[in-house]
Order: sequence, then structure tokens, then C-alpha cells
Amino acid sequence: MSVLRFRNVSKFFVSDFTRRKRQILHDVSLEVEAGETLAYLGHNGAGKTTSIKAMLGLIRIDGGEIEIFGRPPGDRKALERIGYVPEKPYFYDHLTGREFLRLVADLHGVPRRDAKRRIGEVLDLVSMQDKADQRMRTYSKGMLQRIGLGQALINDPSLLVLDEPMGGLDPMGRHHIRTIVSELKARGKTILMSSHILGDVEAVADRAAILSEGHLRRIVDLDDRTADTRGLEIQCRALDEAGQVRITSAGYECERSNEIVRVRTEDRARLGDVISMIQAAGGYVLRVAPIRMDLERVFLAEVNAERQAKGESSIHTEEDTREHVRRILDHLVTVDDAHPDDAREEVHS
Repeated sequence: MSVLRFRNVSKFFVSDFTRRKRQILHDVSLEVEAGETLAYLGHNGAGKTTSIKAMLGLIRIDGGEIEIFGRPPGDRKALERIGYVPEKPYFYDHLTGREFLRLVADLHGVPRRDAKRRIGEVLDLVSMQDKADQRMRTYSKGMLQRIGLGQALINDPSLLVLDEPMGGLDPMGRHHIRTIVSELKARGKTILMSSHILGDVEAVADRAAILSEGHLRRIVDLDDRTADTRGLEIQCRALDEAGQVRITSAGYECERSNEIVRVRTEDRARLGDVISMIQAAGGYVLRVAPIRMDLERVFLAEVNAERQAKGESSIHTEEDTREHVRRILDHLVTVDDAHPDDAREEVHS
């Protein structure tokens, strides 16, 4: 059963200054099934937040159709079953966290006899019980994210919509929120989550929808990524640079991270040859594993395909960026090293 359905959704915005019309969403179609966690991915300006606001009835679409629980966006019966954490939450900062949650419970019609208990449980869940009676103007960004998730859970929603829920959180906070989301998923909640942190997405989502320039480029099944396996990765230790060069020269992809070298081959039949080369070079194998699809690589590939179609420059891959940085740093010298006399003259002048 589909909880959320987009059918050929389009949205235009008109510039206040130039009055030019710009299309933000281009015939977006997708479905989110009951109990599924769908990650909504895209660069800044791709249309993620616009899609979310449209499904909640906060903005009108210019074409297509959106259904939530079989109802149109903004329908009161549908909204009663939704919990929403906006990308940039703004709360009544003169209220305390506890007062704000009580207000949200009242707006959702939670009976007073149940509200006090639920508020206490939610504060405990998001680890804000110690700060609950401080005014929210004193909260850090991470604390606001936590209280934002708390208010989204007050009504025990069937559908949880999280727009960048990890923003502003430290590593411990991210781990905590990720654990909450994972547990909600295990309990059958339907979750739509946009995020720039792909590691968090891979940890909790069932599928990932990749949006670029308002176009839905691809939907990736994260539970079946072995279908995209493209060979084997052999992790080894004690392989010196000369040995790495010989293996690379033989046509294998090598990547070093401190003492660990990862050797990749797309030809499984040549696994024995690769291991023999590693051992002959003095290295020893730690692990052999299939190369699963890398969500970051897929994301960059889809975004770059969209940019190339428009004649724009591609976004660098991690390897390209690393090489670019290395090339600059290799040639970067301090003023003192390059022109010590000039530097002294400049200081004295």
C-alpha cells in the first residue's frame, strides 16, 4: 500500500526581481510504501525541500498530482498522521522545550491526561530531559534538532518526514538520532528522509531517490546492491609502494589508506593472480569482499549526467578532488621559501 504518491509533479517559481519563471520540479513521479524508509537525495537546490513542502500542502504544485494516505496535500485527516521536522526549524524561542511540546500536543489534540506522559517520554527519547525547562532561545542548533524530532513524534505519526534531520548534530547526536530512526523503522513507521550525509542514509534507508535539478534521476534499492557488484576488493597490509606500482601496472586499481592497500579487480577469475602478486611483493591479505555499489559514486554519476546534458561542468569525484588538492599543495610554497628577500623587504616597508 502506498502512503505517499507523486505523479508527474511540476513546480515553478517566479523571481520577485526579474519576474522570470523557473521550473523547480520536472514531472517527478515516485511512491513510498507503508513501512518503507525512503531517502531523498540531491544537491542544494535540487528540489528536495520544495517536494516536501508540496506534499504537506505548504505550497501549491503547478502540475501533476500528490496523494498522502489517499488524500490531497494539506488534508487535515492526512496531516493528523504525519510528523514533520523541517530543514531549518523555527520555534517560539520564548517557550521552554517542555512548553513547546505541550503546545504541539494541544494542536494535535492529544488528551491532557496523556500529553504529560508523552512529553516526558519524548524528552527522554531525544535526550532533552535535562534541558526541557530552559527557554529555547538558549538552545544550540543540535538541541533544536532534537526538540524538533521530539515534536514530530508527539502525535505518534504513521508517516515521519525528516528534512535534513542530522544537521547541526555532533557525532554522538547523529548516532542517537540514527538509532531512533532505525527503531521507528523496525516498528513499521513510514519514513521519508532527505539528507546530505550518505553514510547515515545507507545505515537506515531501504531505497534512495536521487533528485538533480528538479529531475528524479534514479531510485536505488539499498537492500539489493549486490546486484551492482562489479568485482572483488582485496584488502592487504605490508605492501610497499614498489609492489603497489607493479600491481597498478598490471591493470588493477589500488588505493592506499595508511598501511592498508585496497586492490580491486572486476574479473573474479583473476583473484588468484592478484593474491599471488600481493604475496610476491611482500604483502599479506587481510580480507576479500565483493565490491558493492557505492551510493556516493552513484549519486555523483547521476548529478554529473544531468549537468553534462545541460552543458555544465561536472562535479569532481573524490579521486578527482584529491588529485586536484594534491596538485595545488605540491606547488604551493610559502612566501618566505620562494622569495625570502622580497618578503623581508615587504615587512620592512
